[in-house]
Amino acid sequence: MKRIVSGIQKLYDKKVDASGLAIFRISFYTIFLCEVIQIYYFRQLIFDKIPFVVPADVDFKYALIAWMISILFIIFGLFTKKAALISYLFSLVFIATIRTYEYHMFYVYMCVGFLMIFLDSSRMYSLDRIRIKLKYSNSRFTYEPPTKISILNYFIPVLLGIAFVYFDSIFFKSGSHNWLTGIGMWLPSSLPQVTHLDTSPILNIKWLSLLLGYLTFAFEAIFLFTFFLKRWRLPLLIIGIGLHIGIFLVFPIPWFGLGVTCLYFLMVPIKYWQCLAEKIKFKEHRLLIFYDEECPLCNRTKIILKSLDVFNSLKFQGLQTSGFEHKAIEKIDKQDLLLNIYSVTRSGKLLNGIKTYRKVFLYIPLLFLIGVLLYIPGFYHLARFIYSKIAGNRHVERCTDDSCGYIPPQAPKLHSDDVKLTRKTTLGNLKVRIITAGMILFVLLQLNITYNSLVINNIKERIGFNESRIESNIQRISFPLGKLSKIFFGITHHAVFMDGHFDNYNHVLAVTATDKNTGKEFWLPIINSDGHAGNYIYSFN
Repeated sequence: MKRIVSGIQKLYDKKVDASGLAIFRISFYTIFLCEVIQIYYFRQLIFDKIPFVVPADVDFKYALIAWMISILFIIFGLFTKKAALISYLFSLVFIATIRTYEYHMFYVYMCVGFLMIFLDSSRMYSLDRIRIKLKYSNSRFTYEPPTKISILNYFIPVLLGIAFVYFDSIFFKSGSHNWLTGIGMWLPSSLPQVTHLDTSPILNIKWLSLLLGYLTFAFEAIFLFTFFLKRWRLPLLIIGIGLHIGIFLVFPIPWFGLGVTCLYFLMVPIKYWQCLAEKIKFKEHRLLIFYDEECPLCNRTKIILKSLDVFNSLKFQGLQTSGFEHKAIEKIDKQDLLLNIYSVTRSGKLLNGIKTYRKVFLYIPLLFLIGVLLYIPGFYHLARFIYSKIAGNRHVERCTDDSCGYIPPQAPKLHSDDVKLTRKTTLGNLKVRIITAGMILFVLLQLNITYNSLVINNIKERIGFNESRIESNIQRISFPLGKLSKIFFGITHHAVFMDGHFDNYNHVLAVTATDKNTGKEFWLPIINSDGHAGNYIYSFN
């Protein structure tokens, strides 16, 4: 046990940049939002007793809207952990207890949703970061929240969301004739009713189809034991993303393919994200903005805009430092410069007031649409009127730290893990012990699930153990434990694309309808005229 705690402690103490986790948060929950939008769109088909005829006893419309709002909060990183908790509770209600069918992406949502309550996913690219910056900054000091997090934030979601899934899957694939003979990938891809693309040109290349089938099998078998090794990371990353992009392209489960691909983002080396962030930035600024360094409101505006400026388009120049001497504004009255906002484009054009903000918004992706709207008559005039009112009020008394009465609180300590709880225990030690206990619990829950897998059950049947009293007593604990782990953490069986899924599928049924007014026949969006899955056969549908 000491070795386990020591290993977790080393991982906990290893701090890395948080950008990869932030990109995962944004991309994964964008996919999740698409999934919930689909549930909302098909809510009558899912919840009504008779769709569109006899409604459900409870109208879930507003609950689903609230769920989508909580997901949007996570995407933008606003009150992230609280929003993650709310989203997780909605997930428990809407997807965790479904019994009539299995959709394996739901289990991934439950697993990641639970972890997101505890992950430090808002350290980068979040409104929470801006909120904390504003809270602890003033005109004399700009607080920079930490950008480093424990590498466990990357390790644990991959372990639970991918590695455990593959590990359990192998205990089913090992008992499958299709997978052991190399056609585990080929067979489902060959059935038109479970695909939306005709990939025959690839499927007809026998050696390639067998290679992909065996590669998938081998990849899942070794993933749990290799994904944390540095030299294995890139090969596993390429194969894993390729596998799930293939699922996205071929099968009508797009959110599954893309969602798991987002999990692989956590395996991308941090330096790649940092390199990408540098590549998309402009080498030179596009707009020089002059601001009053003694004004708290101006400083807050600068903090917000610089935090949202992902392309490094904006440069802020304090008037008191050297801004008054700039050639572009040297002839403008100093009092007007302090009470208004001026900027200069790369071409030397001078902008002021709402025209400056309009230009700024065009350079910030999150505010781009507002910038476009400000070019439309009506929107522009309304914005100019509002800005003039705010600027007019500032003419009464220029806003400074003293006149605005703003005294920022003391910046928080960065090393809270060093806080002593007892003589021998720090907050960091306690966190490590809790994480260790949680990891051991998840491992035991996964082993409990795998204990009842196809291969293990076949072995128990052959030796007659499944009829013993010991097995009966084990199942009294194992079954309810497996049920709880499935509901709350998404830890369950992953018997995906198994032989029995395709038995006796030797024909395809489709449905057409005839318009009674025009007599025109049309295909219902279930199976289309090519025999492929229609628009309604997507994801959980």
